[in-house]
Amino acid sequence: MDGMDMARSAASRLCLDMRFMTRAVLSLRIEVAGGEGRPRCDGRTVTFFEDSLLGSCAEEPNSAARDLAHCVMHCILGHGDPGASPDRSLAEDMIVEYILDTLDAPSVSVEGRGDRMFVCERMFARAGAPAPDLLAAAVSETSQWQLGQHRRMFTRDDHSARGGLDEAFWNDIALQAMTEVEGFSRSLDGRSDAFLAILRIRNARRYDYRSFLRKFVSRRTSVRESPDEFDPIYYTYGLQVYGNLPLIDSLEQSDQTRLESFVIAVDTSGSTMAGPVAAFLEEAFDAMRQAGVSGGSEVHVVQCDDSVRRVDVVRSEGDLRRLMRDFRLAGGGKTDFRPVFDYIDSVREEGGLRNLRGMMYFTDGYGTFPTRRPPYDVAFVFCDDMYREHPVPPWAMSITVRTGDLMDGRGPDGGPAV
Repeated sequence: MDGMDMARSAASRLCLDMRFMTRAVLSLRIEVAGGEGRPRCDGRTVTFFEDSLLGSCAEEPNSAARDLAHCVMHCILGHGDPGASPDRSLAEDMIVEYILDTLDAPSVSVEGRGDRMFVCERMFARAGAPAPDLLAAAVSETSQWQLGQHRRMFTRDDHSARGGLDEAFWNDIALQAMTEVEGFSRSLDGRSDAFLAILRIRNARRYDYRSFLRKFVSRRTSVRESPDEFDPIYYTYGLQVYGNLPLIDSLEQSDQTRLESFVIAVDTSGSTMAGPVAAFLEEAFDAMRQAGVSGGSEVHVVQCDDSVRRVDVVRSEGDLRRLMRDFRLAGGGKTDFRPVFDYIDSVREEGGLRNLRGMMYFTDGYGTFPTRRPPYDVAFVFCDDMYREHPVPPWAMSITVRTGDLMDGRGPDGGPAV
């Protein structure tokens, strides 16, 4: 059996053992080159080197299938950055090998499984989650001796040949793989749990929270002349023919984006960092400014930890400018979401916040939710770099953003980058 036959046999065995990888395997062209070297993949082709392939398969019959599964799993997980640092590359290898070890399919089983899983689980616990960026930070703190051991243990392919993945294509394959694994999870007896957890991190939507902010800006019909809809030709023709009866009158209404009643709540508990809060509020204030703060606008900016610490009310452009200039955080206690809802109820009882559009709550952690659904829209924006799930009541919307998304273009202290 030559090298190409071995590679094709490995692909067939892989598709039979792990059906959720079939589309990914068949999407890659397999070729065998002469000479020696680790297999490599550029997102389109997996290249084996014949001498190394024959030698490794003589020592370990599953070596070719394991190498192919390793390359394919990198693509499924979106590991295709040709400029990845050595620490990031090792982190990606550890994640891939851990998945293959936990799945423990017959075609990819190789010696050393227990040792690899022990190292990975210890490193994942140190990192906080099996995510490449977090794990790379933990790897960077490892001694050089341990790094050498880990590279020998986890490295199976050559990352230098990466050319960047077709992101949309492999995102689609990753979503399909997650759906199929969830369907097969019972038959896998819990062996797919780690893979599913890592796929959920990989498939987590990255929200444009700036667009999300602007969706909360209300549209309303205001009674005013709309110049864009006015046709002076028909209007003046009617006056000429009929005296004082225009054929088509100008419209006296127009749809305008205009901010009315809205609440922005900020979690100022002790765990909240000033930088992300300032970045979020800057975007929120920018959305308010674009919407137009004028007569009839009433925006409450509420700072709260386990009680309401400060409230700033914006009713004009001047109020907004002063708030942006003089804003200071107040708080430092524990997190409790309920006081803000109680505050809104009390203001509404006194006649304020009429036509309340909704409330957006920016927080970095867990708190206690109200037991009843409020009569307005509520969205929680969670700032979390650890890929944790944040359950919210069924009546609330939620998105999770990362600190990097918030701090993009800002200085290290949270202020605008110079």
